[in-house]
Amino acid sequence: MITILQNDDFREGILLEAKDGEEVLGTILCEIEADTLVIKEISSDRFLIDGLCRAALNYAFNRFVNKCRFAEQKKEVMDELIRLQFVQIDNNLIDNIDNFFTLHKNCKK
Repeated sequence: MITILQNDDFREGILLEAKDGEEVLGTILCEIEADTLVIKEISSDRFLIDGLCRAALNYAFNRFVNKCRFAEQKKEVMDELIRLQFVQIDNNLIDNIDNFFTLHKNCKK
């Protein structure tokens, strides 16, 4: 079973981890700047990116943060974010997380 947990002891921002037991399979590092969640780094295989991003967006939305910006990522991560419709070419901002969840509630395509 894969679980996604927030690491409360991480000092450089918010670290969410996808784990299988004790094995870390993927991470997402982000922080809240003013009214925007900034996703700084995604380190994961393709198949976990969707879940990690949704967990981070949910974390922010539950703290009344309704915007998200994806900082520059590795090419393969950006390609997957575009495929999953988290971002578009030349647009790395989700300006309404609530609306994003409403429009993209189905995780399967």
